[in-house]
Amino acid sequence: MFKRNARLTAAGLAVGTAFTLFGGAGASQAAPSTSQPAPSTVQSSSILQPNSNIRTGPGTSYRILNTSGPEGAPGVVKCYGRGERVTAGGYTTDVWYQVNVQFTGHSYYFVWAWGGNVNVGADPAPGVEVCPS
Repeated sequence: MFKRNARLTAAGLAVGTAFTLFGGAGASQAAPSTSQPAPSTVQSSSILQPNSNIRTGPGTSYRILNTSGPEGAPGVVKCYGRGERVTAGGYTTDVWYQVNVQFTGHSYYFVWAWGGNVNVGADPAPGVEVCPS
């Protein structure tokens, strides 16, 4: 009985997830919203490159909170700011991203990662807003 309930629960979650992801596509349009749009974010199963530091601020003089492992780290890019200009691996940028990121056993919120270590494609990434001052 337990295995059957677990299978039904798993199947229900899969269907619910699929509906959430694809259910609204082409079905109907929502009325225009009069509120401000939510800030853009970039989310990925590996937002940080392998062996990337997260820091308390947008520069190498800020304290390192943790370093991602060889698989990188999942998370969400919240916004970007300009900070210390860094060159590493032939890439130079002064863009730093404020991220929420998960490491094994610990999550960090509103921490900073150098743009060259964040998997977003360009600095600054299209659709990512400037962090509020």
